[in-house]
Amino acid sequence: MRTLLLLLLLCAQGQAAIYRWVDDRGVIHYGDLPPPGQAEPVTLTPGNRVTLHAPILPTVSPPPVETAAHYTLAIINPAPDATLRSNQGRLAVRVTTDPKPAPDHSLQLLVDDRLHPLKGGRITLENVDRGSHRLQALMVDAEGALLAESQAITVHLHRQSRLFGNPRHQQPPAENTPP
Repeated sequence: MRTLLLLLLLCAQGQAAIYRWVDDRGVIHYGDLPPPGQAEPVTLTPGNRVTLHAPILPTVSPPPVETAAHYTLAIINPAPDATLRSNQGRLAVRVTTDPKPAPDHSLQLLVDDRLHPLKGGRITLENVDRGSHRLQALMVDAEGALLAESQAITVHLHRQSRLFGNPRHQQPPAENTPP
């Protein structure tokens, strides 16, 4: 009801007159066209005017944010998709970082979902099974949060096996062969 009255008052400022009347049920009405004989004119006073100014906010400089170094990791040895031969199952891996790791950051090598710590960016794994292996270098902070990771590579390790025996071309000929 207040909104309607306010709208009428605002619109009425451009009109010639506003009238007020009470109907048979005692309800008060306002309008620019009154019913005959029972309306009285309403005089409007000028409304209050307020000048608004933009608020002045205090300037607060944000605290300096320490940005973590953006590390780049790469496995430089062995090459991706390399075929390695080692009967002892040795797998030597070298990783390079840029920039040099912070003292509380550490390098780790992920070999087939198993973590191995890297010292100085190098590690030699012993007795690795023959077959294909997935390698990926990781940089973690003191809490173990991942900071950077290298691209994952796959290498293939070949080892001699007793299951295969002598190669076929070195087997002695059968005794009962026709001349």
